[in-house]
Amino acid sequence: MFAHLENLAATVLQAQASVLELEDHASGEFAGLVERAGGMPPGTLLTDEKGAWVVTPAAREGRTLGLLVLQTPERRPLPDESQSAIILQLARVAGDLLAGAKAQRDRAELSQMLDMIEDMSGVGWWRVDKLKNTSRCSKRVREIHGLPVNKAIYPLRAGVTQYNPEDRAVLDAALDKALETGDGYNLRLRLNRPDGQQRIVMSHSVSEKDAQGEVLSLFGVFRDVTDQEAVMAKLQRNEARYRLLAENVSDVITRSRMDGSSKYISPAIQNMLGWTMEEMTGQATDYVYEEDRPKVLKAIRTAISSGEPTRLEHRMLHRDGRVLWAECTYKAVGGPDEDDVVVVIRDATQRKLLETEVMEAKERAEKAAEAKTEFLANMSHELRTPLTSVIGYSGLLKNSAGLTPTQRLYGDRIAASSEALLMVINDILDYSKLEADAVELEKAPFDLRQYIADTVGIIESQCAAKGLGLKVDLDRRLPEILSGDASRLRQVLLNFLSNAVKFTAAGSVGVKVFGAETLEGRYRLRVEVSDTGIGLSQEKGELIFGRFTQADASTTRVYGGTGLGLAISRRLIELMDGKVGYESEPGKGATFWFEVPLDFDFALPVSVVADTVPDIGVKGRILMVDDAEANRELVKIILGTLGLEVETACNGVEAVAAVRQKDFDLVLMDVHMPEMDGLAATREIRQQPREKHLPILALTANVGGDQVQKCLDAGMDGHLPKPIQVGDLAQTLKKWLLAG
Repeated sequence: MFAHLENLAATVLQAQASVLELEDHASGEFAGLVERAGGMPPGTLLTDEKGAWVVTPAAREGRTLGLLVLQTPERRPLPDESQSAIILQLARVAGDLLAGAKAQRDRAELSQMLDMIEDMSGVGWWRVDKLKNTSRCSKRVREIHGLPVNKAIYPLRAGVTQYNPEDRAVLDAALDKALETGDGYNLRLRLNRPDGQQRIVMSHSVSEKDAQGEVLSLFGVFRDVTDQEAVMAKLQRNEARYRLLAENVSDVITRSRMDGSSKYISPAIQNMLGWTMEEMTGQATDYVYEEDRPKVLKAIRTAISSGEPTRLEHRMLHRDGRVLWAECTYKAVGGPDEDDVVVVIRDATQRKLLETEVMEAKERAEKAAEAKTEFLANMSHELRTPLTSVIGYSGLLKNSAGLTPTQRLYGDRIAASSEALLMVINDILDYSKLEADAVELEKAPFDLRQYIADTVGIIESQCAAKGLGLKVDLDRRLPEILSGDASRLRQVLLNFLSNAVKFTAAGSVGVKVFGAETLEGRYRLRVEVSDTGIGLSQEKGELIFGRFTQADASTTRVYGGTGLGLAISRRLIELMDGKVGYESEPGKGATFWFEVPLDFDFALPVSVVADTVPDIGVKGRILMVDDAEANRELVKIILGTLGLEVETACNGVEAVAAVRQKDFDLVLMDVHMPEMDGLAATREIRQQPREKHLPILALTANVGGDQVQKCLDAGMDGHLPKPIQVGDLAQTLKKWLLAG
């Protein structure tokens, strides 16, 4: 660009010419000159320290754009008048060249910016020159029409032939009128692209006129709206579908503002509230039960502020005055600055009525369950209390010296009958616990062979009395120690054995025990109890594991029983993740079996192998509190045989007074007593200051889990059930007396 200027300077002035732009040489070799020249007016002549001549060129706008530097090999004085004129003329030429270069760059930047705007907005431009009968258009317009992108000027009506024939006539007429009168136009046109696509475009034009009002040219913008119209059409179709849906569903759909006013409500409102859309006020809260209106407005605000759906149940008013229940879901629509929500309203009146009925039924069932529990607790207490004396005194009687054979037989009959009665009571209570899911299984190591021997030993006398053989078959590979609830397993096995003896008149009863290790590393124990008794059919067998059920009604009369034993056994085994079953034919006996997974163990805790002989080897003074005189005498006799000193009280008042007057090492406290029960007496005793803790153990016929917990909550240290098991009583007393 500057070659001619440099040649002229070399010829006329014998100097090397350089043109520097201020913006590009703010640093480097000429930084000092640039800094000095930046504040000088155009046409200023300077010299540097080397004697170079420097002139600030002037641009057409009168701005300093750069420097003209003239350098020679040797230092030279300032130019004379003729040289200065030549230098200033060269500077003006350099200024013009710099201005031209800058203008060219500005046009390139503007063109690039326009292209970017087109790409981002999708809007192109076009211009028609009426005098030259030509047209120019942007890259975007050329691309849409399929015109050559490297060509800038076209015939006036280039691309018009690509429009739909109907639209082409409209466009031709609009162009003719615009060129004639200068009236602009805004047209929606269908364009057929060379690739076969049809696009929808918008073309808008304005005219440029001279001073006399003659049209010189047309300028317009052009935009492809195909995708936008497709989206709008889809939205319109969706809106139509949604409106159709809203107007035909049973739920009411409405759109409300934050103040509760409604923009729209579906026709289903008439079925719900009896009002037509035309009759309604437009204020949705007018139809909400007055006390619930604040909750509705709060739900709308919450939905808008959180952006999350909000659910609310509230009451509404029917046209006839009835109060209905509605279930509403509020969902904000639009942006955060909008205050609209879409509300879906469902009539919940019937459901609320059903919920009320269910709640009332639940309350009735809970009250019935509480009444049943209380009844069972009372029955247990009333039956166990006298049974404690029967079992206890029969045990003392059997162990008495000097009895005749007949007297000893009578004592045995009393003991057997009382144990049978206790088993019936325990069955009823156990099944009640199972129904209430109140049975908690224990897990402790036990000696498997000893467990079988002890359980079988309980029915040996029954087999001998009926002349039945008793065979026990233990797999020699049985583990010695397993871990599980041995007491519940004994209960199930004893039930199977008792039934086998009960329903077998002649022959034998057998027990077979075996098992195998599982893939999970546990031991699956299988126990089979077989007999040669009456057996049962498959139809009858389906019934026997049900509650209060036996094979037929005559069985109860002939053999007795509650019909709960097998039902309890099945529930207990299932709680242990096991299975229960049977194999039988009428008249050919039966085999009942259970399988249960147990864990391996290798040692028994001390408590399992501890000596159970009622010789506790410790002394102490015991206070026995019970309102039943027979029970007080029985416990006094038993504790006396254990070497313990015993005093008695017949109610809680006497117990509290006795503890205040004397020092006792332990208190055995009944619960149900007149004047003051055992729970109140315990709380009263715990409030008295004492030097050391006084153990108080519940000795009661209340054996339910919640009843035991009540004893502990009142301040008792433990619980012993009635009827009394002498071994358990002795070991418990020994534990607490040694601890004191």
